[in-house]
Formats: sequence, structure tokens, C-alpha cells
Amino acid sequence: MSEASGNISSVTELAYMTISDWGQRGTAMESQSARIRDWLGEHPYLITVESRKGYESTGSLDATFVKHLLPKPEDRFVVAIQELFELTDDDSEIRRPVVVLRPFSDPDCDLIARLVQEGRLKKVFVLVHHEGYPIKNWLDGMSAVDLHTGLKVAPPEPVMLEAVRAIRDEEYNGLSSGRGKDAIVQLVNAFANEGFAVDPAPWVQAYFAEGGTFHHAASISKLVTEMRKGVRHRVKPRFRDEIYDILKARIDGGGN
Repeated sequence: MSEASGNISSVTELAYMTISDWGQRGTAMESQSARIRDWLGEHPYLITVESRKGYESTGSLDATFVKHLLPKPEDRFVVAIQELFELTDDDSEIRRPVVVLRPFSDPDCDLIARLVQEGRLKKVFVLVHHEGYPIKNWLDGMSAVDLHTGLKVAPPEPVMLEAVRAIRDEEYNGLSSGRGKDAIVQLVNAFANEGFAVDPAPWVQAYFAEGGTFHHAASISKLVTEMRKGVRHRVKPRFRDEIYDILKARIDGGGN
């Protein structure tokens, strides 16, 4: 059974639902599974899990979800998330809908993100273990639809995306210290002076929207969370004091 085709799609349809919204203490699994099937369309789907061993273990939450999503065993085609790399190693596109169950590790999440950014996956549903997990910020940054509410998070503002590009310029030495940390702290403070909340979620979402990795996103989240708690980081000036106006002018076409 062929999984791929040579035509690369430029846009991947993305949707998700959290475990709590799916189960609702055991009252909504059937109806929510039907909602997910309606969005995915005609099966077979390609089900991806962190590991086949975990999926096949007694009491597996992933297996429970799959049984509700696809009641007939013959409709279930399950592989490890990392096997997607092998299925797309010839620059091909996976045409069938892909269901990703509770991704957490950086390698798994980065692989999904890369395949989406490269247009290798046509339609992807992600079951999110907890709304606080990094994959949720990535999905919101990519304007995925929350199938529980039917809504999408608003796209990041262009000026914030411009700031994130400046942060990405410092990735080569990491973002948890040095010039990377300097850039994050100064930009977050500059944006706070313009009325932007000191909130890790929109910053991480913007970073993911610009193609950032999960490893570096964790550094951004940690620093901004500390700033929100009142931690005053010692940093060296990285930008001019009017950096927000400079970035805004760049977006508006008024200069560099």
C-alpha cells in the first residue's frame, strides 16, 4: 500500500484536540471521535505514536483513543512517529490523513513540524496530551483549528514575527544565554512597553510560525515565564532603545 506521492502540497490542513476535551470524564469520547472523523474525511488514516511498544501495552491511552476513532481493527494502520521520516525520504507527500497521538519529545515534534513546513503532509490531526505542552503552542502558531471549539488562535502580529526573526538570528549559540538571551529579554521588554503582554504563549507561537525548533522554543518559554514572574535578567544591550519602532517601520515599509 503506497503512502506517498511525488507532488508536494504547499499547505497542510491542521487540527487538534486535547485529551481532556476529547474524553470529558468519559462522557464525550464517541461524539468527539465522530467530530474528528468528520474532519479527517475518508479513512484509512495513518496513525502515528511515540512507540509501538507503548501503544501495544496494557491500558494504553493511545490504543483506547484509536479504538474509539476507528472501531474496526482492519482500519487501523499504526506506525511510530519517526517512521514518517522513512515514508517521506524521497521528497514525497503522504496523501492520506495523518493522526499524531500525544507527541512530546523534541525529535518527534520537530519531525512533524518539518514535514508540515515542507508540505509533505496533506492533512494532520494531533491529539494533545495537555494544553500546556509545547506541541499546543506549535499548533496554535500554525493556525490549526481546535476541533473542540471550532476556532483558531489569531495569527501572530507581523511586528512580533519581525522580532522573532531577530531572535532566530541568534540561534547559532543558543537562546538560553549570551546574545540569544539578550535579544529575547530586550525584545520582550520593548514590546511590553508598547502594551504587549509578557506572556510566553504568543512569543512561542510566533517563534514556531517562523519555523523555530522545539529546543529553542523551550528557552524562550522559560525566559518569558521568568520575566512574567518578575525576574529581572541581567543582559547586555542588543538593540537600540527604539527597537519596536524600528521593527514596526520595517513592517510598514518605512525603513530598516
